[in-house]
Amino acid sequence: MNEFALDPSNIYRKAYFDKLSNQLSVISGRTIPVYDTVPDDAVAPYVVLSNTTLTPILNTTGYAFKASIVIDIITRFKSGGGKKLADDISNLIFQRILTKENFYSDEDWNIYTSKLESTRYFESESNGGYVIRKLITFNNNIQQM
Repeated sequence: MNEFALDPSNIYRKAYFDKLSNQLSVISGRTIPVYDTVPDDAVAPYVVLSNTTLTPILNTTGYAFKASIVIDIITRFKSGGGKKLADDISNLIFQRILTKENFYSDEDWNIYTSKLESTRYFESESNGGYVIRKLITFNNNIQQM
């Protein structure tokens, strides 16, 4: 066990990125990209690892954190469209994230099983079409080894 607490932000985002990157395919075998920072030339649909929140858990045996991450699914349609594509991508994310085993483990960290906190939609008009976003919030407990 480390004598001092470390910041698990990077390993937390990396664990989610590794679980999702090159794993989401819903459109004619096209892989949906996953970004931490969206490049200027990104074309929807894509997934963004958005906000993360870490709250320390006080205990006498080591350092631990309650963590949450927001996964933002972005879809765009020239006209019409709907929530089905976002829901199809969401289903693939659920299959990769909501598992019964520990989420991630290495010599420094143990990230326990993910729990779904919430999902919500945002719809808006943009230049030349409509944007439908689905935000999914997952929670984990993280223990520093």
